[in-house]
Amino acid sequence: MELIDQEHERHLGYTKFLHNQTASGVILLIVSVFAFYLANSDFWEPYNNISHTHLSLNIGEWHLDLDINHWVNEGLMVLFFFLVGLEIKREILVGELSSARKAALPVVAAIGGMIVPALIYSLFNVFSPETRGGWGVPMATDIAFVIAVLSILGKRVPVALKVFLTCLAIVDDLGAILVIALFYTEQFHLDYLLISFIFVFLSAVYGRFNGGNGIVYSLLCVGCWYFMLESGIHSTIAGVLMAMTIPIKRRYSVDRINKEFKDSFAEDDYDLREHHLDALERVIKHSESPLSRFEHILHPWVGFLIMPLFAFFNAGVHLPTHLNASLLVEPHALGIFLGLLMGKPLGVLIACRFAVLKGWASLPTGVGWRAMIGVSYLAGLGFTMSLFISVLAFEPGTDTLEEAKLAILVASICAMLIGAPLTWIGLSKKHKPLEPQAVTA
Repeated sequence: MELIDQEHERHLGYTKFLHNQTASGVILLIVSVFAFYLANSDFWEPYNNISHTHLSLNIGEWHLDLDINHWVNEGLMVLFFFLVGLEIKREILVGELSSARKAALPVVAAIGGMIVPALIYSLFNVFSPETRGGWGVPMATDIAFVIAVLSILGKRVPVALKVFLTCLAIVDDLGAILVIALFYTEQFHLDYLLISFIFVFLSAVYGRFNGGNGIVYSLLCVGCWYFMLESGIHSTIAGVLMAMTIPIKRRYSVDRINKEFKDSFAEDDYDLREHHLDALERVIKHSESPLSRFEHILHPWVGFLIMPLFAFFNAGVHLPTHLNASLLVEPHALGIFLGLLMGKPLGVLIACRFAVLKGWASLPTGVGWRAMIGVSYLAGLGFTMSLFISVLAFEPGTDTLEEAKLAILVASICAMLIGAPLTWIGLSKKHKPLEPQAVTA
């Protein structure tokens, strides 16, 4: 009975996660279209000026000065990466990545979906030193957009398929994080990096001793973020490192919870009963998983504020007055476009086929190879993470960056328009849920 309750609770949590991601994906799409409109309308100049308006923090002689675009990309996006880190840790410890059999298919698919796009990009840019470093741009999958598309397809999509794509995107994000940390660092200051690691260590120790105070973690995270920023390594890595220190379990006393529960209903006095109920609430809150609590708190902020803000300041691609054919065949733009639209599906499909043939994994329940073709195209929805890496790979304010962003947007739209119908057709055969088998004594 306890195992059934745990499975039911996990299913409810995952369903809520899907609903959050679906709504977030829809809002992200609306904001992106709006930003693209502003960037190519009479409002282009005020939109651009807002993006480059500087905001400063000053405390005595210390000051930190960044424009709004950088505050979003290197400040607020830390919370996005913190949430990604929490999701990665949860999936590895208790989720779909917690066993080799469960993790095999999404992990192998994600690896294939990162390697092939990077190779395609590199082939187109091998003789272009100024754009050669953009190979990381077409590697990523946007989880919010993918889940939003799957939700539009309705109940025909099995939950197992949504779980597979979610895990694929999470592993994808982990790969993108490693790429950012290892290959998109321009300067490096060891002293600041070591100080940032001290904050990570303090957070791990605090969590080890059953700490769960959000204010303490917030202060440690701000310290880690600032010194990571000063070290030259992209500051968003601080969010992932700090997420790994958040404990998923806390020690609690079942006897104490039972006592408070019994005492609260044994008292006739109203005030005393309320006192016991308050005490019971505090005990339950103290026993709650810090990782789950932070995920619950951050999801709406990240999904409905931070990611839309990021899209607003990064999806506004300003097109030249007269588009010409050369724009569409620039090596970096073509590498990104084909990497996302061709490299992603090829990499995912080849990797999945290899894993299944080797016996390492099986396809998601209720999903055949026809549907997997459409799903592999949906993995080409790069958007958020691809835009983020493009900002690191190419010089800000250059035509190269704008062309890269345009290639990401066009490739993502094409991947959605191709992947959604193919997935729908591939799932045309209705799949009934497996009936529970009777247990015989």
